[in-house]
Amino acid sequence: MESLLNLINANTLLTGGIAITTLGVVAVWFRDLPTKIFHWGQRFFVTTLSFDSRDELMFRTLVEYMHTQEAFSKINHFTVRTVRQGSDYQDLADELNQGGKPQAYLSPGEGFHIFKLQNKWVWMTREIQANITVLEKITLSTLGRDKKLLQNFIQSAIDLRITRELDKISILIPSSYNNEWIRAKLGNNRKLSSIVLKKGQTESILADLQQFFNAKKRYDELGIPWRRGYLLYGPPGTGKTSLVTALASELSLNVCALSLASPNITDERIGNLLSTVPPRSIILLEDIDSFFRQREKADASVKLSYSGFINALDGVASHEGSVIFLTTNHPEHIDEAAIRSGRVDFRMELTNCDHHQLYAMAHKFFEDEASAQKIANTIPPNKLSPATVQECLLKSKNTEEAISYLTISPESDQRL
Repeated sequence: MESLLNLINANTLLTGGIAITTLGVVAVWFRDLPTKIFHWGQRFFVTTLSFDSRDELMFRTLVEYMHTQEAFSKINHFTVRTVRQGSDYQDLADELNQGGKPQAYLSPGEGFHIFKLQNKWVWMTREIQANITVLEKITLSTLGRDKKLLQNFIQSAIDLRITRELDKISILIPSSYNNEWIRAKLGNNRKLSSIVLKKGQTESILADLQQFFNAKKRYDELGIPWRRGYLLYGPPGTGKTSLVTALASELSLNVCALSLASPNITDERIGNLLSTVPPRSIILLEDIDSFFRQREKADASVKLSYSGFINALDGVASHEGSVIFLTTNHPEHIDEAAIRSGRVDFRMELTNCDHHQLYAMAHKFFEDEASAQKIANTIPPNKLSPATVQECLLKSKNTEEAISYLTISPESDQRL
């Protein structure tokens, strides 16, 4: 080592080279020092939230939330983005045809922004990268290591989106082009309390559905397919379809409506459709008696065979969490084998209004209990359907007018 040092000291050229190299390394290190200090400081004293358009659901959820916040409205450089109301969106015309109502939301544009969020300074950068696809990236930063502000921002955005989505009910129908479901309409949730049935009926069917959704583990333990079939039967206007949509609203489910008598429904297609029902959906087969009647008449427009219907119905059992509702005005026209136990687990008859229903419906329109009781006592029970009673009460301005309308049945135009 001593000899090596002596050699280096004796060689001024080598000594100068080492010195210059050392100074260069130090200079390079010091040149990057401000950047290193900035990144170290940012890592330890700044909290950052980043999200981009690859996660389309979260991205548009956060963009939608920005539109509602006053802090972002004070920025004067905006970009506009459409937040749609469904997953089947292709273009504006397609969304409108499916009943959706896309809305334009303003959010901070590309570049750097600084603003106050909940009395705390936040800065934001928005980048747009265009390669094979366009990628949007948004970064929110705030001083300090407390993540609570940005976590609350995310949760509030998600809560807003959930509120908007759950305030609607999606009615899906088969696509005309393939074996997929498309949204026919997006309607407001129907409160279950708006459906007036005989005493105990609403509570009974709701409890059965809730018990079914909470019983997956028990079904698995028993080796039983986790599915449930319901049959609602009774005269027209007794609220069969309304009850299904209200139950779907109550439990945040989609409704997949299918007509067996449709000329577009074949043996092959019904199986494919029932196998592609979205999760958390009710399958609604309305007026199945019409299918059996047309089939008996050998109606050429009916392409679905009886065996095709039964096979599809049994095939639903293979899909976890399947719920199927069958409705009919004439249960006597239905082959009993089609609605036997195992295919239908719960049956409920909906009939014309009894005294309880007349009183409850009248009390919805006339808050005065005496008026509701007078209407219920005047109209004979089991004569009018809930649809008829509702129509008469809706156009009545007072109790006497309601009794007058209800006394004459709109269905038969004869005095009761």
